[in-house]
Amino acid sequence: MGRCGDVRIGLLGVIAFGPMVAAATAAGEPQRTIDMSRVFDAGAPHTDTPISAIAPDPPPLTERRQWLLDLRWDRGDVWLLGARHADMHVPRETPRTMGRFALELYEGPALVERERFDFPLLGADFGELGGDDYPPSLTLKLRTRVGVLFPATSRGTNLELRDRKTGVSWSLPWPPPEAQAPDAGADGGPPDQRRLTTKTET
Repeated sequence: MGRCGDVRIGLLGVIAFGPMVAAATAAGEPQRTIDMSRVFDAGAPHTDTPISAIAPDPPPLTERRQWLLDLRWDRGDVWLLGARHADMHVPRETPRTMGRFALELYEGPALVERERFDFPLLGADFGELGGDDYPPSLTLKLRTRVGVLFPATSRGTNLELRDRKTGVSWSLPWPPPEAQAPDAGADGGPPDQRRLTTKTET
């Protein structure tokens, strides 16, 4: 056989010998299982995710008629100055916005609707954080007032106003008593203004 034949036989011998060496090497190695879970778990450390005690927003209601609630913050107390129906002429979906305060309508334990809002000057009261860089807190000194549109739905059994910053909530009548006079609820107006009752404090 010529030189080509020798080369071909030599290559076949090397190819055949390679698996034998690999098998022998593997036989001499200790057998162990690779735990890939350590690789997959090598990211951020596991931490317990806190569960919020506040229920998520329900699907927004869409109503043509709304309650216009006249609310006043008076140095830590909340007053319902008046309420009246407002016809929006077209159905209005309850907006989902940010705010320190929220009107929450419940039907038994189920949350039906939530609308967030801020009393003027109380939405960003940084004074309670302390330090010389912040003005004095307005929470216990301020008298302010806001009108809030809330859907006039036939659902719901109780309405609450919640201060999401402090955890305090107040009970409101539902449905609200509608004002009879045009100026009902104004300062110095009819004596049907209601100081809201504190429900919870956490």
